[in-house]
Amino acid sequence: MNNKELTVEILAEIEDIPVIDSHEHLYPEAERVEKDTDVLEMIDNYVIGDLHTAGCPPEIAQKIVDPKGEIAARWELLEPYWPNIRNGSYARMWTRTIKDLFGCEEMSAAALAEATEKMRQANQPGWYKQALKDRCNIAVSILDAGKLDCDRELFVPAIRATQFIEARTKQQLEELSASTNCSPHNIDELVRAAQGHISQAHAEGAVALKVGQAYRRALQYDKVTHAEAERLFNRIFDHLGEGLSWAEAKPLQDYMLHKCIQAAMENDMTIIFHTGLQAGGQNIVANTNPALLTNLFLEYRGARFDLFHAGYPYARECGVLAKYFPNVWADLAWVHIISAAGTRQILADWLDLVPANKIIGFGGDVRHVELVYGHLYEARRNIAEVLAERVVRGDDTEEEALRIAQFLLHDSPVEAFKLSV
Repeated sequence: MNNKELTVEILAEIEDIPVIDSHEHLYPEAERVEKDTDVLEMIDNYVIGDLHTAGCPPEIAQKIVDPKGEIAARWELLEPYWPNIRNGSYARMWTRTIKDLFGCEEMSAAALAEATEKMRQANQPGWYKQALKDRCNIAVSILDAGKLDCDRELFVPAIRATQFIEARTKQQLEELSASTNCSPHNIDELVRAAQGHISQAHAEGAVALKVGQAYRRALQYDKVTHAEAERLFNRIFDHLGEGLSWAEAKPLQDYMLHKCIQAAMENDMTIIFHTGLQAGGQNIVANTNPALLTNLFLEYRGARFDLFHAGYPYARECGVLAKYFPNVWADLAWVHIISAAGTRQILADWLDLVPANKIIGFGGDVRHVELVYGHLYEARRNIAEVLAERVVRGDDTEEEALRIAQFLLHDSPVEAFKLSV
């Protein structure tokens, strides 16, 4: 059997594996079904970033994704830029989604309008269950949506503690007081507020603590003394409004991050780090290298860490960390649609480097529920192609390859997040 035939056969088998989706940002269904959404609005999720870098002015891009405008007029704005971006994995995810879910076979105003009508007909209560379970065969998704209230048949929540880690002005402390019914006037009270936030979230079903600071600073969290953290916290009250600068606040952030990791450990919650590429572009990718987190893995050996997005473009560093540390997982969330070809290379490398139970194969990382389908389509195809190549080369039998797929799509995230599914 040649590689192509074997890929098709493996793909058919892995479609039967119930998927654990490690990362989503989906709108609440009740909010979503009230929206007059359409197929062009969906490109505000990632595709719009490629539009910007391909030369589309931001004000034009915003008109393209605005559902208040007519489809024909918005397609007229998109059409000149479409040849520039259609080659990318972002665009391919979107076109696959609207083709398979809504029958859009071509890029034209008429076809997009017809697909939009079908999308709006589907946008009813129960659509999330149909899309995620019936169409995608997703057992459960870990939802990072800023709230604990979600449909527990479909989701388990992850939380953040950004408001505690990044507090550096009096206004931020006042906002924190209003949202938590706690008014921290010293560093110990701030720590207790963060601990309480994490413990309460765990009691309400949260399985993970997400840290997204790689968008704003380097992932180097030094060991900071209580005295230094207290000194910096106290300086917040020396200002009428401006507070500490971002650079001045780094040791305070470092101290609070360590305390939040400790609280997550006490509550048996997995700690997720955004590593690698930042959505939106025009950022400092060197800040996101997962190797910068090594001191945390050395210190907190009892914690579980999940490194999102393969650290792309630092995928080999990410893989080595999962190989080195029993408590670190390497996660392909988002990466299949950053670069499908790149993800196949990463996965092929990791499967020679990392135990299969330390690799998490899919996280959709989208806002529109429909795009989960398009992303998972790419992910399954990537996994099938890599596994078929391993079988043809003689590295695995087909049975062994399917066992690897079971790890990637189900067993590894179950282990990493201690899920009961």
